[in-house]
Amino acid sequence: MKQKILSLFLAIVMVASVSLLSTSQVQAAEAAGTTITAMDYFSAADGPVITKSGVGQASYGFVMPKFNGGSATWNEVVQDLGVNVKVGGNWVDIDSVGSFVYNQNWGHWSDSGFNGYWFILSATTEIQLYSKANGVTLDYTLVFQNINKTTITAMTPTQGPEITAGVTGGAGFTYPVFNNDPAIPFSAVADDLKVYVKPVNRSEWIDIDNNAASGWIYDKNFGHFTDGGGGYWFNVTESINVKLESKTSLVNVVYTIIFNEPVRNSYVITPYDGTTFTANESGAIGVPLPKIDGNAPIADELGNFVYQININGQWINLGDSGQSGFAYSANGYNNMSSANQWGYWVDHIYGLWFQPIQEDMQIRIGYPLNGQAGGNIGDNFVYYTFIGNPNAPRPDVPDGEDIPVGTPSNPAIEGMELIWQDEFNQTGLDTSKWNYELGYFLNDDPGTWGWGNAELQHYTNSAQNVFVQDGKLNIRALNEPKSFPQDPSRYAQYSSGKINTKDHFSLKYGRVDFRAKLPTGNGIWPAFWMLPQDNVYGSWAASGEIDVMEARGRLPGTSSGAIHFGGQWPANTHVSGEYHFPEGQTIANDFHVYSVVWEEDNIKWYVDGKFFFKATRDQWYSTAAPNNPNAPFDQPFYLIMNLAIGGNFDGGITPNPGDIPATLQVDYVRVYKDNGGGQQNPEEPTPPSTIVIGDEVKGLKKTGDNLVFYVNGATFADLHYKVNNGVQLNVAMTGAGNGNYTYAVNNLKQGDTVEYFFTYNPGQGALDTPWQTYVHGVTQGTPE
Repeated sequence: MKQKILSLFLAIVMVASVSLLSTSQVQAAEAAGTTITAMDYFSAADGPVITKSGVGQASYGFVMPKFNGGSATWNEVVQDLGVNVKVGGNWVDIDSVGSFVYNQNWGHWSDSGFNGYWFILSATTEIQLYSKANGVTLDYTLVFQNINKTTITAMTPTQGPEITAGVTGGAGFTYPVFNNDPAIPFSAVADDLKVYVKPVNRSEWIDIDNNAASGWIYDKNFGHFTDGGGGYWFNVTESINVKLESKTSLVNVVYTIIFNEPVRNSYVITPYDGTTFTANESGAIGVPLPKIDGNAPIADELGNFVYQININGQWINLGDSGQSGFAYSANGYNNMSSANQWGYWVDHIYGLWFQPIQEDMQIRIGYPLNGQAGGNIGDNFVYYTFIGNPNAPRPDVPDGEDIPVGTPSNPAIEGMELIWQDEFNQTGLDTSKWNYELGYFLNDDPGTWGWGNAELQHYTNSAQNVFVQDGKLNIRALNEPKSFPQDPSRYAQYSSGKINTKDHFSLKYGRVDFRAKLPTGNGIWPAFWMLPQDNVYGSWAASGEIDVMEARGRLPGTSSGAIHFGGQWPANTHVSGEYHFPEGQTIANDFHVYSVVWEEDNIKWYVDGKFFFKATRDQWYSTAAPNNPNAPFDQPFYLIMNLAIGGNFDGGITPNPGDIPATLQVDYVRVYKDNGGGQQNPEEPTPPSTIVIGDEVKGLKKTGDNLVFYVNGATFADLHYKVNNGVQLNVAMTGAGNGNYTYAVNNLKQGDTVEYFFTYNPGQGALDTPWQTYVHGVTQGTPE
């Protein structure tokens, strides 16, 4: 949950290694039952009095106390440990106080083996930890000192203003002195400070606040740090200027971050630090990437490396998961998967991580002798030996039971209700169920060629590309170059088909089965997937994507499933899993059934009824609704089928001459719900209408029990709100493009009261609106 809003957590969440515990994690820790007989403060910095300052609110955190003189751990006593808060002079259990909401303004944290509590407070508060069994207590006073906001009249650098980045592009600087007064903290002037960036050889400054489309993404390649008074950090691939500027006075200071690209006289690689590595207790191994010509590699060189594993005397590419036994995990180790996993890590250099390594194995890393991706490597390899830890844990994947599937002639499945289907028994595509998607560009922007994904096909409604024959839907890719008005000089080399059920059919929760035979070949990319009927949480991928099946035609022994979520591109992320077909079977040897079972708190994937992957709501999120654990996968999604060529999914690999034509054949698509379940079907009553409370510039929209706050025509927008007179939450609204901002508050109950106001800049300076009050089910508005 490292999103901009959570910068409120200050020293707690801004430390990258700190993780917040979910309710399920805390419950899992309650396995032991040791009783607390004594508690002592962990250190002088962890109680009894902790003082923090901030504008409106501040973040607090402390390490768990020493239990029973240090003889018991938190995991052992957690079942006996309770938290009180003093209200009106009396100690009250924190879960009974409406102004405290777990994982919103208080909770647990875990970092490098330590555990503790965190709180976000706007007033001095007394907290008490207590034993449920015998009444032993330990009191804390969390003192809050409010800081008045001020504007900036002067800035003086405390570091730099010229700074040299490391080989990974990492660099940073502490906050300047504001108004010639070192006592003025950043939080006092934060609302008056803008950050601009530009390459040193350009003149146009880029406003990087809430501007992910610029490529600058908070907490990915820039952000705040808290050590030493705090400051900004950046991760660069070229030399840049950074300008801090007052919004009101326009006073500014300019920093230069220099990135020195290494000069390569050759591309011979050598070990960075040894060649033998031993797995730790978790089965994890980290390997620094080899030096190139004696120096560490930089980001632009990572894609040139080749990674292979020795399997029975043969060197197999790690990326061929069906043979290598390793799944690439772009977002770190996925503890919901039992697979061997690998990925990149970055500290002051780049490296690879592997987990869980339970057996000894050999890995080798190669680099092209000409320094170009795909070039000849020769013997330019570094060989590594991994010593496994046979006792390393490998997750037991929960809910991994297989499921029954219907037959081609009978869709019936015990316990399931068939709510929608297409058996493709008609003579042509049923356009009362399916739409064609056409063209080569996402919109009129020439930069969105290849559907924004560097794909090589354009989509048509031609019977050569999409047709029904012998009870099967056929989607066929052909050699058929074509150009389009967005960029007449660019040609899509292939034609193909893509169809969807948008505005015809969508579902919220349920099961979807596709039975299909997939084509093989380089650059062949068939997919069955789902997108939201309405982008409630913003454009892709803030509103989510569910991939039921994707396959790489050059790796016919493997298919995959995934979800995409997070922020709007490029601030999005994903988790995925792979299915490996039994020996003798492939995506093309026969028709296979690809299924997804979508429930409120998890999504599971199957092939031929065999379970292979699960994602839970502890893993997904939407930056537009940080307080909604189900977002974005709590809205209706529609179905999509297509056959793409090339593209980023398989690293831009293109077909060989014999790989085209390629045909995807689909026997049926069936959608089920549990008997008595709750899918959304166009045949059922239409969803509740949207009511608007506000004007053209600002306000909220109510749909059912969900609210979406909006501000239009602004350079930035923040929402300040509280529910049922609880703690005030101050959040940065999510940009929806064209100066429009939104923020969702969901799952309200009849009579819930939401008090709110906006801070936004319509272009002439920041404004605070008056407080407004909305009562759910009572406040009237106008239909949208």
